[in-house]
Order: sequence, then structure tokens, then C-alpha cells
Amino acid sequence: MTGPALDTSLRFGFEWNRYRELFPHYEEQFRGWIEPLGPADFAGRDVLDAGCGMGRNSYWALRWGARSVVALDQAELAVAAARELLEGRPGVRVERASLYDLGYRECFDLVFCIGVIHHLEFPRRALERLARALRPGGQLVVWLYGYEGNEAWVRCFRLLHPLLRRLPPRVLHQLAYLCSIPIFAALRLPWPRSAYLTRVSRYPFRHLHKIVFDQLLPEIAHYYRRHELDELFADLGLAKLEVHHNRGYSWTVLCER
Repeated sequence: MTGPALDTSLRFGFEWNRYRELFPHYEEQFRGWIEPLGPADFAGRDVLDAGCGMGRNSYWALRWGARSVVALDQAELAVAAARELLEGRPGVRVERASLYDLGYRECFDLVFCIGVIHHLEFPRRALERLARALRPGGQLVVWLYGYEGNEAWVRCFRLLHPLLRRLPPRVLHQLAYLCSIPIFAALRLPWPRSAYLTRVSRYPFRHLHKIVFDQLLPEIAHYYRRHELDELFADLGLAKLEVHHNRGYSWTVLCER
């Protein structure tokens, strides 16, 4: 595979290779992304982590009692980081694969895809493969960027993106300090803020810097409006579509087969 999909994979591979720590608050983040699902929904189930990064969400799926977990990612460096994190844990397999080429059919009770679909050149093709991987009665949960709640950032991103996409990850990582340092300082001041920013204020600086870097990094980043989700998830052979405006800036979509 060539073009934007591969470029994005390589760029995120750099990120996950550099940020391999498993912070305790990652569990809280994962819980937020998959609501209304929770830990009990993983117990005794065969699970696919589609776009696993360094494997942190697979780690929690295993801790919550999943019978088995397949963690896969296209980025070679991300796969290496996931294998290091999950090494020796029973019931887990880490694979390098593209979501476009996913060959699984009716193999999983639960498939989750966190922060991936909005970075894909062909998101619909990936969703078709994920739906096909579900067993009858299985659930698919997808977390993706929302336009509503991010309007100001989207306008800024669209202005900066032609430049950002041309910069190598190492340069972007340094530039991200220009934003992350003042944000980190501002979050320590006593001023009213949203629940999300209150939560972020508890993060260590290294993770805050990662969040900023993550926003500047991608070759592709689509911020979905609510009405776009219906078309994106239509006719996948899935039922009981639930859409939740997550934390006021993103979407969590839950489907069943």
C-alpha cells in the first residue's frame, strides 16, 4: 500500500515507538472512548483491537477478562511497541496488517477501533472489513473525531495542515512544545474550565505533549459531522446503531451484527 494511508501509518509509528509508557489514566481514557460499553462487556469474549498503536487498549481488554485479543496495526514500529507491552500475557496475539486487507470473517464477539477511522483515506472500506469480522450478535465500537465541538481547531488545522503534512515527525515533535508548554502552564492556573480540560490538567506533561503532537502529526484527519455518520455506517449489515457525542468533541458509534 502506498500514498496517504502508508504515510499516516509511518508517522503514527514514530509516535507509538516514542511513547511506550502505560500511564494509569489510560484506563479512564479507554472507558470514556467506548461508552456505553464497559469492562463487563469484555469478559469471556474474543476481541479485535483494530489499530492498536502501542497496545494500551488491548492491555485493558485483557485485564477486564477478554478470552482472547488480536491487536493489529499497520505501522511496524507500533506493532513492535505493542508486542513489547503485551509480551507474556495469555490470550493475546499482535499482528501487522492493514484494516483494508483484514481477512477475518465472523471471528470476534467485540471489535473496537479507537482513533483510526478518521485518519483513513478509505474509511468505508475499513468499516466493511471490521463488520465482516464480527460474529452474529457481535458488537463494533468506533471512536472518531467530531466536527461539532472542534470548529475552532478544525479551522486552524485546515490552515496549518498543508505545512504540517510536509514536516517530518521529528520536527513536528519539537514544534509541538510551542503549544504544549503554555497549555500545561495554563492548566495549572485556577480558572473555570470544562470537564475535559479538568481531566487533562491531571495528565503528566509527557502525555499532554503527546496529545498535542498527535493532533499535528496526521497526513489525514477528518472531523465528522453528525449527519455524516449515518452515511458512513449505513448498509454494513449491522443493526442497533447508537451514536453518542462523546465529551462534546468526538463521536462513539456502537453497532451490533
